Amino acid sequence: MPDYIFYTDSYLGEDIPEQEFDRYARRAQRKLNHYQQVFCVTPRPGVPDAEDNALCAIADAMYEFDAEDARRGFASQSVGSVSETYTAPAELSATTLYLREAYFRQVAGDFLLMQRGVRHG
Repeated sequence: MPDYIFYTDSYLGEDIPEQEFDRYARRAQRKLNHYQQVFCVTPRPGVPDAEDNALCAIADAMYEFDAEDARRGFASQSVGSVSETYTAPAELSATTLYLREAYFRQVAGDFLLMQRGVRHG
C-alpha cells in the first residue's frame, strides 16, 4: 500500500491531508480488493507502480466525495438582520451511488486494466 510520500511525490496528490491519508488508502485498498475479486485486474503496460497509483486515485475520489457530502448538509438563510443555518443529513440517491462507483472504476482504470466478465477463483 502506498504511503503519504508516494501520494505526494509520485502520484502528485495534494488534496488528502497527511493525517487522513492512511484511512483513505485503506478504504481504497478494500475497493481495489473487491475489483480484483470481480474483474481480472492487471497493470496497464508501461505504467510504473500501477496499483499504488490506482489506490491513490481511488483515495482522492473518496476524499472529494466525502467533502462534497459534508458540504451538502449546510444551508443558510438570511432575512434582514436575522440569519439561520440548518443542517440536514446528506441523502444519496441510487443514481449518485452508482455514478460514484463507476467513477472509482474509471480512475483505477487509468492505471489498471479491468476485464469485465472475468472472475478470479
